[in-house]
Amino acid sequence: MKSLFWMLPLLAWCVCHTAADDVSLSILDKPASVQHDEFGIPHVFAANRLDGARIIGWLHASDRLWQMDLLRRQASGTVAEVFGRDRLKHDILMRRLGLRRTSKAWWISDRVPSEFRAELQAYADGVNARMEQFKKIGWPAIFKDLGYTPGPWSPVDSIVFTKYMGWDQSGTDADLWFGTVVEKLGVRAAEELWPLDRPYEIPTVRQQHNRKSPPTGAMHPLPGCEDAFAAALESFDGVEWLGRGMAFGSNNWAIDGSKTRSGKPILCSDPHLGFDLPSLWYAWHLSVNGRNITGAGFPTAPYIVIGHNDRLGWGITNMQADVMDYFIEEPHPKDPKLYRHRGEWKEFHRVEETIQIKGESAHIESIDYTVHGPIISSNEGLVAAQWTGLGETRDGLAIWMMNRANNLSEALAGFDQIVIPTLSMAYADADGNIAIHACGAIPLRMRGQGRIPMDGASGEFDWRGFIPRRSLPLAVNPPRHYVGSANGRPASIGYPHHLGWMWDSSYRTRRMHQLLTNCDDMTIEKMIPLQNDAYDKAAERFLPTLLAAVKKNKPQDPFERELLAAVASWDYRAKGDSAGPLIWLRWFQHYRAGVWNDEWPARGLSERGGSWGYTGNNRRQPMLEVLEYITREHPNSEWFNDQATAERESRDDIIVRAFHKAAAELQQRAGNRLDALIWNKINKLHIGSISGNADWDRGGHSVPGDSFTLNPGSGGGRVGGGASWRMIVDFANPSRSIGIYPGGQSGDPDDPHYADLIPLWAQNKYAPLNMVGHQTKLKKRGKFKSTRFTP
Repeated sequence: MKSLFWMLPLLAWCVCHTAADDVSLSILDKPASVQHDEFGIPHVFAANRLDGARIIGWLHASDRLWQMDLLRRQASGTVAEVFGRDRLKHDILMRRLGLRRTSKAWWISDRVPSEFRAELQAYADGVNARMEQFKKIGWPAIFKDLGYTPGPWSPVDSIVFTKYMGWDQSGTDADLWFGTVVEKLGVRAAEELWPLDRPYEIPTVRQQHNRKSPPTGAMHPLPGCEDAFAAALESFDGVEWLGRGMAFGSNNWAIDGSKTRSGKPILCSDPHLGFDLPSLWYAWHLSVNGRNITGAGFPTAPYIVIGHNDRLGWGITNMQADVMDYFIEEPHPKDPKLYRHRGEWKEFHRVEETIQIKGESAHIESIDYTVHGPIISSNEGLVAAQWTGLGETRDGLAIWMMNRANNLSEALAGFDQIVIPTLSMAYADADGNIAIHACGAIPLRMRGQGRIPMDGASGEFDWRGFIPRRSLPLAVNPPRHYVGSANGRPASIGYPHHLGWMWDSSYRTRRMHQLLTNCDDMTIEKMIPLQNDAYDKAAERFLPTLLAAVKKNKPQDPFERELLAAVASWDYRAKGDSAGPLIWLRWFQHYRAGVWNDEWPARGLSERGGSWGYTGNNRRQPMLEVLEYITREHPNSEWFNDQATAERESRDDIIVRAFHKAAAELQQRAGNRLDALIWNKINKLHIGSISGNADWDRGGHSVPGDSFTLNPGSGGGRVGGGASWRMIVDFANPSRSIGIYPGGQSGDPDDPHYADLIPLWAQNKYAPLNMVGHQTKLKKRGKFKSTRFTP
């Protein structure tokens, strides 16, 4: 999460967690108990699901109340009410998307299943019961410092935050930016550099198709729309992202019993998000009448987002399908209330939103909607955004159904409820099944693929529905005996529907398949090194060519020769006392820039920071597989010629020039001391507090991995994101599953559980999840602090 409060003074924080052995909670139906383990992870034993939800709400509010209030404000677009005008732009976009309006509309409708409704209300009751106690004993001090107290929690708060996470993981400005690329480079060059079918890809679900993906087609920007695209891009400036803060990907996989020592499947999941303190995750175990579930969820709702129960488990990655399009609307030349659609003049649907601003009068935002969605920019042209999350979504219901599932068919029914974000769900169960399923609402377009903003007036590019759920890629018990995803292409080339184009580069995917193909006799202990693998597949693919080019030129500078020897002897593992990882990454950075950066100004394309799609590796550059392809197989490609010089450059010229630039940068950084560049001295964990108070930051641990490895690190410096929750489950004995996240259960910097999981996480160690359904047996596994809850 981007820091919201860097200007705040040092804030005191109260220890929220009760020290009492007994808690009187009148909203309970029956007595219950909570056993906190050595890391503060609660094991909740309740007589029924409603009591379980009430206690989870009480615990979340005890440990994370300020974070909870912040998260619902970000989702609802009410941040400026507490933090002032600087946050207004974020609030405006959230109001335009209507996340809270549509969440509330669903909640008050008759379409919410009664049991789900009851559990969300019970959770809210638990949160509010804890807040009533705070009213009597005093609020956490941060609320006093900020000059406000939080309002009651409602089920809509839980729903809107789930929807906001869907936005965080699926909203994108890529089409707006790509529209400018196509306008300046032309369709042919854009399709060559950002192809729908990339070389070297391995699909998540392998299916036999007899054709290539259809050509991009209809990718011709309306004349003179670059200014409109640029203005619309500005609407994303100032938006607060959560998990996308570091623009990482995720991994999940499952292997069947033929590859395990126990004969049962093993499931692994590690979503990669930006890190914060407190963490976005909160771990717990719930036991109701002998039925158990454990894992990690958000401190906004009573359900586990990634985890397992007694019978089955699931892990998630972002499928990164294209579920957001932009349309250039045609306003009426005389009447500003009208716009054209399919030959008719239609009236904008206008919504007025009142946004409170701290210390100022309220801001009234008038939002106009077309058939496509809200107008997000009216400067230089009307640009409307269409996104699958604009309407009713049931993603919280989907997670709730997965928590209750008993078998594969029930889990798939839960997966079918997912709308946003699109996910690749890995699954395993005690019956021996493994599966992976592409989930979510993916639009069917009447024409084209929505890669750039299109004409909204004609109706030719409108959505005509969504890909049928049973047509989405699904693999159950495949003959290769494993399933897995790493944000790569979801289906084989030739899949009959357009899924998208913004997949991550395929290096993690290729390494994952290499490891899972060759693994055998696996246990949880043997799976840990795979989940924490730091082998850089991109380096393996590029470095031999890079090294050969420089060795032919025989560098004369002693430090350059030392750098070359270090990276040549490197084993492609981004860890330990080698300088190889940093040399490679800086060299590759300059090589990429040398190939591409001259092209953009030469063709009139202005630079923009960030990256397209969902990973920082993409930057605003062509696909990495394209660069790999021309580097390895087309050394005379025209793209290697530097447009900024009169001479004609070859691939090797760019490689050598990039090496010299990297060497100069590294020498300036380290002098002539190679030991100052070794990975475990520079790849250091740093997790910032969401308060912006640096005294509450934590880190300093050396961690393995770089930006291309299964276990992600950084490009050589601070590591501020990566595997946000690691989980491994052997379904021969799911009570022995393990998990870890870089943080702690408490949001209080003075609490011993504020960051006590970080050292374990940094050392690739895990905490036992201890999903034991009997308190007596649980207590035999370690030390637990018992709290009794009575009505």
